[in-house]
Amino acid sequence: MVILLVACVVGSCSITRELEQNASPIAFTEVNNYFVKNNSVPQKLLRKVINTESEFRAIFGEAAVMGSNGQPTPINFKRQFVLAVVSPVTDTDTQMYPLSVLQNGNAIIFNYKVDKGSKMSYSICPFTAVVLDTPGSHCRLHRTLARRWRNARVAGATQE
Repeated sequence: MVILLVACVVGSCSITRELEQNASPIAFTEVNNYFVKNNSVPQKLLRKVINTESEFRAIFGEAAVMGSNGQPTPINFKRQFVLAVVSPVTDTDTQMYPLSVLQNGNAIIFNYKVDKGSKMSYSICPFTAVVLDTPGSHCRLHRTLARRWRNARVAGATQE
């Protein structure tokens, strides 16, 4: 399966709006109780389609906590893949949230939100990620758009 991430600015990229107009929502699961490993922290915003467990584990580590919702989100890479957006390290309180995932033909649009707060005395590496079911053989994904709502920007890069 070939998946590309495409970049554009909303004001100059009408294709994003056109894709969203006729897109259908896709069910997703938010990835919880993981952290970005120190050796995987990006220097600039990273948008990634992750298709294998080894690729996922190279970027993320498990962060289980006590309680009923404390286990890391299970991911079955035989049937699922992950869309992730990882920010560089910051000392500003930053939360990233998935808003929606839409599909229009072979294009997937991942809408997420970034909330920034005040300066902190420590650094974090904020990220948001979602788990999606791998499409059947009849549906091949060629493009994924990741939209950041805070700046009304669509961001992306080409997956190698």
